Amino acid sequence: MNIIILKESELKEGRAEVSGRQHKHLKETLKKTDGDEVKAGVLGGKLGTALVERIGKECAVLRFTPDTDPPVPLKVNLALALPRPKVLRRVLYAVTCLGVKNIHIFNSWRVEKSYWSSPLLNELDDYLVPALEQSKDTILPQITFHRFFTPFVKEILPEISKNTLRIAAHPTGSGLSVKPSEPVTLAIGAEGGFIQKELDTLEDSGFSFFSVGERVLNVETAVPYILGRLF
Repeated sequence: MNIIILKESELKEGRAEVSGRQHKHLKETLKKTDGDEVKAGVLGGKLGTALVERIGKECAVLRFTPDTDPPVPLKVNLALALPRPKVLRRVLYAVTCLGVKNIHIFNSWRVEKSYWSSPLLNELDDYLVPALEQSKDTILPQITFHRFFTPFVKEILPEISKNTLRIAAHPTGSGLSVKPSEPVTLAIGAEGGFIQKELDTLEDSGFSFFSVGERVLNVETAVPYILGRLF
């Protein structure tokens, strides 16, 4: 935890009371005492410094002073076929740390139907806020779910990807030779990639295909690796 994330609703006249995981981090990991300062930020707002006015056994009172904008996000729209929900949470943690702010999770032929009914899909904020704390950011990504591949790729994705470079990862594509100078819409399929009909639909929507090389990567490795190559 590199910053303490505060919610606007918790602040009263610039002060907030924190407990639980944040209090434990302040007291046991950072070993903060009264009068110390700590990096903090308001969820959805600015970064700054928080003065520890009082720290007790169960909670701490912080006085927050905002002074810095959060980091600039990556210029990318990420469209990702739904992986196993536990993998999705790890992927979302990684891409949130990297600064991806616009994420679309879609269905494809190789996505297991049971994934869509997992209760883990309703608990994503538990992973996203710690990712902001890790990367010294305050802006949560916007995550949208799309249950049907064809309407998403034919009707929604073209609007999302307007005025961007449209690329999709697939083993038969060409290599990534240069970093793009324009915003990117990046589509990544499920384990095993896209089936031919899906490739045709993506191509009809203006997407070209690239490969990350001969090695076969799982989704949670491929996504941050590709973003690192692009940006």
